[in-house]
Amino acid sequence: MPRSRSGLAAAVLAIGLLAGCASVPPPTAQLTAAERAIAEAQALQARGPAADWLTEAQSRLDAARAAAQRGRHEEALLAAQQAEAAAAAAAAEARRAQLAEEVDSKAARNADLRRRLLVEGL
Repeated sequence: MPRSRSGLAAAVLAIGLLAGCASVPPPTAQLTAAERAIAEAQALQARGPAADWLTEAQSRLDAARAAAQRGRHEEALLAAQQAEAAAAAAAAEARRAQLAEEVDSKAARNADLRRRLLVEGL
């Protein structure tokens, strides 16, 4: 390839790479969605494994914000999506734990009622 064509090809490639980097807009909506998901999980008072997921979600959100501030929008987008997913896992685990507690409570109540029925002979 002649020198002028190789220079032109390199310039086109460089422009393409720069355009590719600039094509990902700031992930504002994804950051907001992750923040909302984290707030919802926090409202469920996550404990145990749910709290671990919530910590991961907050860590990923912090990473997303830092990447966005550095202009690394693709990295920020991925981290924000990961934060939202971790927050969703935290919320699901918190709900599962709440339901398990409710089932245990109802099972204990049923056992108590059975005992009372047997003792009272109803």
